[in-house]
Amino acid sequence: MPCVPMAVDMSDDWQLLARTADGDDDAFRIIVERHQDRLVRLCQRILQDREEALDAAQEVFIKAYQKAGSLQPKGELFTWLYRVATNHCLNKLRRRRIVRFVPMGGADSDDSSAIEPATASAGPDTELVAREQWQATQSAIDRLPDNQKAVLVLAKFEGLSYRQIAETLEITEGAVESRLFRAMRNLARAQETTQMGVSLGEAQ
Repeated sequence: MPCVPMAVDMSDDWQLLARTADGDDDAFRIIVERHQDRLVRLCQRILQDREEALDAAQEVFIKAYQKAGSLQPKGELFTWLYRVATNHCLNKLRRRRIVRFVPMGGADSDDSSAIEPATASAGPDTELVAREQWQATQSAIDRLPDNQKAVLVLAKFEGLSYRQIAETLEITEGAVESRLFRAMRNLARAQETTQMGVSLGEAQ
């Protein structure tokens, strides 16, 4: 199931940040406690490395702390945190030159079959086919352009709305929809290719 925003009132995040700028470290501690789990999870889904994710999240919070006095309240603070985290993690992937991304968790969508891992509950033959499809899906995700990958993570695994994703990535909702459609189409094509390969192998 995709993750959804926490059921906690975060309307005072900007006030807490303003208090942080005035030297109230306890106010910033509240911000960190509210958002750190989601931020670490997002970074881990992109970087696929727990330690790097923890480091990345820490760097995002440090940046927020440093900019506490200059950030202008606009939208929700967590979308700004997500924007900084997403850009930071994607930049780390680019520096690696070998992009590795394996989604964690499932998705509750009509298109979710393209991004769900194999399960062991349907029997060995079915599991083998599903595992081959999942490997192809992982490979396809690795090859997605960064802009499609970012939208895919935020939509399918973080459960953000189009509006929230648009605010996070500073793009239009139409661009969100378009990039997500292209990403899901690419993943579906990867599965179709795998299914064709399996069929040809069985026919030989």
